[in-house]
Amino acid sequence: MIRTTCPHCNERLKAPDHLAGKKGRCPACAAAVPLPEANENRSLQGIKNSSPLGEFPEQESADGSKAPTITQDQNAQAVAVEFKRPEILRRNCHYMICNSREVVARWDDDGKGWMVQIKDGFVKAIQNPKQIPTMGNYIFIEIEVTKEGAHQRLTGVQGFTLPGTFVLNKLTKKNESTILEGIDAMTELNDRQRALVKQRINANYLPNIWDDAIDF
Repeated sequence: MIRTTCPHCNERLKAPDHLAGKKGRCPACAAAVPLPEANENRSLQGIKNSSPLGEFPEQESADGSKAPTITQDQNAQAVAVEFKRPEILRRNCHYMICNSREVVARWDDDGKGWMVQIKDGFVKAIQNPKQIPTMGNYIFIEIEVTKEGAHQRLTGVQGFTLPGTFVLNKLTKKNESTILEGIDAMTELNDRQRALVKQRINANYLPNIWDDAIDF
């Protein structure tokens, strides 16, 4: 069993040995956590718990400290799943880049490429590089819509962290999928970002798109 601590919130974590060297997600703060290699893990076996456990289940460990217990099945969703970065912008999807409160850029399969938001609306990113923010904390959102005959249905909404100064400069590249190289890890959307997704969907589709839609 791999034992490590989250570098962001100091929560003590467990993960199966086969995930050594990969990147996972802290169930306490949702941050990406690099898991140590097997030889590094041996030096971490006696780490003391240094953060409150909140609502996570606890189990007494050999050194007397308590740590969140994540079972093999739970782990697939919570602690240490290595995410797969999207490789291309898919034609049945819409994409948005948001900060904590508003849409910064968007992409639709309409031939316009990446559009960046300015005071008066959206303009082409490739033609307006000076309008692209250089710093910030961004979330990359993929909105998947599946066509079933004449009916369209919302089938997926994924959030990814997009860290780094000047990362949005990738929006000006001729290859519109270049921005995907900056994605770091999967993440949850906050309430404001969920509302922005719903606004975008409502602006592009009939109300019946919500029939049997996934919950996000």
